[in-house]
Amino acid sequence: MANVELHNWQKPASSPTDYHMVEATRGREFIVRMMTGADPLLALAQFAKENNVRFGKVHACFMGGFQPCKYDKWTIDTVNPDNWYCEREAVCQNLTMISAVGGMIGIRPDGKGGEESFVAMHFVAGGAWDTGTICGHLNPGTLVKGSMQVYVTEILDMEVQYPADIKENDPYPENFYVSTTGKPGK
Repeated sequence: MANVELHNWQKPASSPTDYHMVEATRGREFIVRMMTGADPLLALAQFAKENNVRFGKVHACFMGGFQPCKYDKWTIDTVNPDNWYCEREAVCQNLTMISAVGGMIGIRPDGKGGEESFVAMHFVAGGAWDTGTICGHLNPGTLVKGSMQVYVTEILDMEVQYPADIKENDPYPENFYVSTTGKPGK
């Protein structure tokens, strides 16, 4: 990719107190329940599409387990030690109890000139036999065991701003947002 001038929100901090923000409004609130065999990322993306939730916060999982649990975790890049952003998939086949989730519903380019819903979610789980506490970025192919319930809060009054150097087919683009109400951001 050619050199591209990055948005301010993509550049390193100019001071220890540097940050970027956009003010948004809370919309509808949902409780979403998934049962054994559901893939939380796919099910929540389908929920978002069917309920016209462009942006949302996935939070407060108050019950659930995974089997298997597929997730990315940061690891050492043995080929390029300077690569601090190295994630590799791990799989836990044992039953895990979900302790916490935090994530978002957003949109990304669909590769056909439009946009599609996606879910990016981190989790903490553990508690089954021979299973320590695990955490990371939840990947597709994770399946609910038993049931899983989460709250989803719709986020309104903002629009996506794609990275200046967006990579084609990036499943989780590092987006930022702009206000649709004219409120100034930073």
